[in-house]
Amino acid sequence: MSDPASLAILLDGPLQAWGVSSRFQRRETEAFPVKSGLLGLLAAALRIDKHDEAETDRLAPLAALRVTAYRLPKARGLDARHRELPVQRLVDFHTVGGGYPDTPEGRLNIPPVAEKTKSGGMRWRTPDKRTVATSRTYLTDARFAAVLTGDAATIQAAAEALADPAWGVWFGRKACLPALPLSPTVAPTPDEALSALLARLAEWDQRPPLDPATLDRWEEPKTADAAEGDFFLHDSPLSYQQRSFAARPVRHHRGSAESSRSATPESVPDGYFEAL
Repeated sequence: MSDPASLAILLDGPLQAWGVSSRFQRRETEAFPVKSGLLGLLAAALRIDKHDEAETDRLAPLAALRVTAYRLPKARGLDARHRELPVQRLVDFHTVGGGYPDTPEGRLNIPPVAEKTKSGGMRWRTPDKRTVATSRTYLTDARFAAVLTGDAATIQAAAEALADPAWGVWFGRKACLPALPLSPTVAPTPDEALSALLARLAEWDQRPPLDPATLDRWEEPKTADAAEGDFFLHDSPLSYQQRSFAARPVRHHRGSAESSRSATPESVPDGYFEAL
């Protein structure tokens, strides 16, 4: 294993969805980028096929990376650079299915739907005859920076793949496309990688670079030992094909300045920022 390094990427899009426990009809989102979604993005860029026998082995170096997510304020426009867009939740109701093939992969994508037989018994519909109503939650107008830290060779390979991804990349779901370049930035330490990314973002936004100390962040500690206030997410992928994930601790640090918040209390649902 080579020396450690860090990779910072920008996550800016009109829609983002970072689910952890969501499956089937009801798909929620966390308030920040989760490890399963971020590594899924890297896996797509690196052409890691979830149906490949080597998927687990190829995912292991990525899963060993530590992840920290920072919430960044987002300006409303160049004429109102100091007026920040509120981050809100959008619930989309739609149907899926009715066209998946009757294969193991097709059966994984659509939950079972039962129907009666002519004899009065019950049977499962095949995937090509299933249609399921779903409710999916998104974050709107969110902007984050994600910093991944670990083996330098793994970090460099991920950065090169993000600069020229093998497959499409998105923020949790295929409808959540980037609005700005991911701008993969590699540096020896997490602080250096984040600072370099924020400096590039400041040029685009035409305002001074953000101070990392003012930003809310969700950090994966260096050790698995939990401290007071930590919580655990089941979002460290072992296999996307088997939908197998390990738990990891997450430590939430609030920014030191109120100006780091990207919404006013009246612009978001009650209790939203308490959940952040």
